[in-house]
Amino acid sequence: MSKRTSKPALPRIKEPPPLPSIDELIAECRAVGWDDLAKSMEKIRYLDSPEGQKALERRERRISRL
Repeated sequence: MSKRTSKPALPRIKEPPPLPSIDELIAECRAVGWDDLAKSMEKIRYLDSPEGQKALERRERRISRL
């Protein structure tokens, strides 16, 4: 018997689809009627913004004074 010299073909790995943006997720939640989840996502979006970061820093300073 002869040895098999060819290697099996490697399976191609597909790139995952891009994740939806937070705005798309909020719109989908509102369309389905999950307003509570949409409000929570809006809070997350706010905390990611520069104004939200400043608000978090102020809150941390205020808490550290207690």
